[in-house]
Amino acid sequence: MKKTIKLLLKIFFALLLSILIYFAYLKINSDKLWQTINQQCIPEFKNGSLQSPCIKVDQQHRYVIYKDIKGPLHDLLLPLDKISGIESPILQQKNTENYFMLAWQNRQLFIKSANKPINEQYLSLAINSKYGRSQEQLHIHLACLKAEVYQIIKENEDTITKSWRPLKQRINSHQYIAIKIPAADINKISPFNYLEKYAEEQGDNIAYYGLAMIPSSQKNEFILLASRLKLLDFNLGSAGTIQDYQCKLSNN
Repeated sequence: MKKTIKLLLKIFFALLLSILIYFAYLKINSDKLWQTINQQCIPEFKNGSLQSPCIKVDQQHRYVIYKDIKGPLHDLLLPLDKISGIESPILQQKNTENYFMLAWQNRQLFIKSANKPINEQYLSLAINSKYGRSQEQLHIHLACLKAEVYQIIKENEDTITKSWRPLKQRINSHQYIAIKIPAADINKISPFNYLEKYAEEQGDNIAYYGLAMIPSSQKNEFILLASRLKLLDFNLGSAGTIQDYQCKLSNN
């Protein structure tokens, strides 16, 4: 009995040590994207010699399009200004750029880099919660949906309304809430604002949520998906887990 307890304690402390090392590693490398923007993308842009992983620098709207090392079909949009992530109050200000829509407007850069036809219906944008990310600079992931996620959305789209409601089926074993937004509205009001309002109504904090945006099968309409951190479900609010960086859907 004592041997069993000792073994369990050893396993527990080994797991705890691994977790602490992992988070220490994340903390040390949490400014990597921010450093790359300032030390590579911006200088190269100014010199007229922009190279991968920097794809585009837009100084007017203050953002960078960046080819993520996790790929091959995986781009990021990052603000040129220091914004920590989904929880930043800056994202709720009226004069802040609508980063989700800017990312969507750059989808053709992503499709062009794929060297194969990709249906826009397969695309998705995602940002992870404060507790489900590795970087302390806001970055929106542009990639295809996983095939099984695309199928779930397709099967449940008729049940998604213009109010936040739980999705009937779980995605990656996690509960998501969903809402449909007309494109005309989402051009005016950022997806961050829609989620912030929901979180406030729940007496909650947007920092715990991951957020995704995908095109609806109906023209001029988008679907927003959000998932909240829930440790008992091993859910860190990482909305990026719905994405497939190989875009296997385009092979069908």
